[in-house]
Amino acid sequence: METECIRYFKENPGFHRMLKGLREKYRSLGNFGGVIRLDNLTDLERDSLSGFFRKNYYNKRTASIKVEDIYTALGNTKFEGVNLEHIVEGYFDEELISKKEEMYLYNQKKKIYFEELIAEFDNTFASKWLTFVLESRSNGYRLISKSYDEDREEFRQVLFFVMDGLNNLPFKKSETRRLALFASAISKDPHFFDDGTLGGNLLVYGIIYLLDLDYPRNAEDRAEILYDVGIIKDEVSNYTTLSGMIAYRNGKLHRGWEGFYKSNEPMNISLWNLSKVEKVVCSSRNVFVFENPTVFSQVLETLEKERPSLICTYGQIKLASLVLMDKLIDNVDSIYYSGDFDPEGLQIADKLKKRYGDKLVLWRFGKEDYRATISNIKLGKQRLKKLDSIESSELRDIALYMKEEGYVGYQELLTKRYIDDIKKIRV
Repeated sequence: METECIRYFKENPGFHRMLKGLREKYRSLGNFGGVIRLDNLTDLERDSLSGFFRKNYYNKRTASIKVEDIYTALGNTKFEGVNLEHIVEGYFDEELISKKEEMYLYNQKKKIYFEELIAEFDNTFASKWLTFVLESRSNGYRLISKSYDEDREEFRQVLFFVMDGLNNLPFKKSETRRLALFASAISKDPHFFDDGTLGGNLLVYGIIYLLDLDYPRNAEDRAEILYDVGIIKDEVSNYTTLSGMIAYRNGKLHRGWEGFYKSNEPMNISLWNLSKVEKVVCSSRNVFVFENPTVFSQVLETLEKERPSLICTYGQIKLASLVLMDKLIDNVDSIYYSGDFDPEGLQIADKLKKRYGDKLVLWRFGKEDYRATISNIKLGKQRLKKLDSIESSELRDIALYMKEEGYVGYQELLTKRYIDDIKKIRV
């Protein structure tokens, strides 16, 4: 009888929206109840409903059907006593599950899925990371959950490679590896951990959990984070410019560095070059870092006889600049850093202060210096909001003052002051 009833409804498409409403009621409530509302009735629906309920629907645009009336109508046919749940299941050829039951089953499957992956990497850093992500619902949880929903089988392979990569980071063996070679060794795909890929993003989430860092804001921050665990992303085009320094390789003076030092010429040094030396020494006990290449060049040219130790970072600090400062930090008294008066410049200064502490001198970041550099370029709301992230106590006053004034200040206008400062500091 139930089979015949299902066939009856399937052969009469005027009942389709009513049965669909029944299914939704069950999904919402976990049982059949309430009222099903059908708007904009079709002629076919009016005809089917009028005959089934023995009620005139021909002049109606909308029908409000009580679920209990469906039971009553079935009782007035040869289908009396059929199980309505079985009828709806047969009509849609699927098991009826409430949203609550569906969510329970979803969560159970998801729980087992990740438990199996964690078990494969039991008692490793990768399993600890994934457990933390799932329990805290942070550190990449949204990306993981979204990827699971999109294609869980494909995602299992991706997550497996990511976890394998986290357990085999080169720095654990005091090694460095190029990103493409590292990715190939883990997944046989040299681009698996590239920027913007699912594997690359999840690897970074695992690394920042390991290092207790925030997610990188840009490509340079990302390269720095990878470098911290022994992965070199780009060692040729990532470079910094310097003057007045020499380096040592295997305990001996590096001939290339020595040549530029003796000729008093600036030199571009890549990550590749820096990886070949163990120590960098300055011409004095202080080094002066400029964000702007024009200021760097003018200072170098003006103070040619004084031969100060200078670094140019070209705006956003590249990894090569950080590695250079890391190598010379123990051989200097102070690193003087100067930059533009804009939110990004203060963020760089703040970052360096966190990294090098008392050895980093925030140079010419006072209100008077700012007033001397103010341009007519106004800062927008989004850029001004970046000033709220400044943490260094030495920069908070100027950050607040810049928010009040609302204009960019460029360090080119401080060039003479920098030159005078260097003469005094070196004396």
